[in-house]
Amino acid sequence: MPLITLGYGLSIAQDGLAFKWNFPLMGSYWTGADILVQHLGKKEGGLDKLKGKKIALVYHDSPFGKEPIPLLQERAKMHGFDLQLIPVTAPGVEQKSAWLQVRQSRPDYVMLWGWGVMNSTALKEAQATGYPRDKMYGVWWAGAEPDVKDVGEGAKGYNALALNTSGTQPKVIQDILKHVHGKSQGSGPKDEVGQVLYTRGVIIGMLGVEAVRRAQERFGKGKVMTGEQVRWGLENLALDQKRLDAMGFTGIMQPLSTSCADHMGSTAARVQTWDGSKWNFTSDFIQADEQIIKPMVKQGADKYLADKKMTRRAPADCQS
Repeated sequence: MPLITLGYGLSIAQDGLAFKWNFPLMGSYWTGADILVQHLGKKEGGLDKLKGKKIALVYHDSPFGKEPIPLLQERAKMHGFDLQLIPVTAPGVEQKSAWLQVRQSRPDYVMLWGWGVMNSTALKEAQATGYPRDKMYGVWWAGAEPDVKDVGEGAKGYNALALNTSGTQPKVIQDILKHVHGKSQGSGPKDEVGQVLYTRGVIIGMLGVEAVRRAQERFGKGKVMTGEQVRWGLENLALDQKRLDAMGFTGIMQPLSTSCADHMGSTAARVQTWDGSKWNFTSDFIQADEQIIKPMVKQGADKYLADKKMTRRAPADCQS
């Protein structure tokens, strides 16, 4: 069966002709890193103003944490900023040496590529060392309520990427509160409904269902779909605003459209900022620069295929 991920996974898996079973929907760590660089460039008055700046990447010392490094190195060459790489050993509860490096180098910005307990620990260490939280920008896995709630006011001003909205206003969230928790069928705390990660989980569930529905439109309504057929559905998603509105997803996410060659479907995200008690959007949707990313994806995919002695799918294969 296809592997559906949302906002994580191998960046080069966007190339559906090379990785026909992988679907990193809505973004990869290369798109996320690119969006953050664009946002910082805008804050400085233009990407050219990043020349001479110091940007530190405090990252989970794992394949996940290392994933944005090639994109950031490419952007550093283009714009002339100094990229500092500061690894944090998993799980990330001990970061004193990392933040000693931050205190010594005083970077203009810190990108936090953290996961789980690493995120709140990083914010506490930043507070302890006096590094401004408003100069910190996290990946979307470092931008949910569990990452900041225990830090509270100490995390005020901290920024993170957001693939989706949060809150209980969207219709699909209201429906869950009414038809699931309203009937005592909820499997988790009611107060988590509508939070960042909860809403992301709802999106993942919807994308899987929509892939099956799309496949059934072609291969037979009401029939059980095979893995190949579901893959076809995932490669032919066409979630425009009208469809999102009809499902109750108004305002939650951007429209998404996949193809055989593009297994991501959307490469935009926003920046949100913690005000001490809740997240607020502080940017419009920013589109990752595919002119930079696509050549990197192809080069990485070609190398992977060569190393594994595999061949790229022919476009004609996408019709079946």
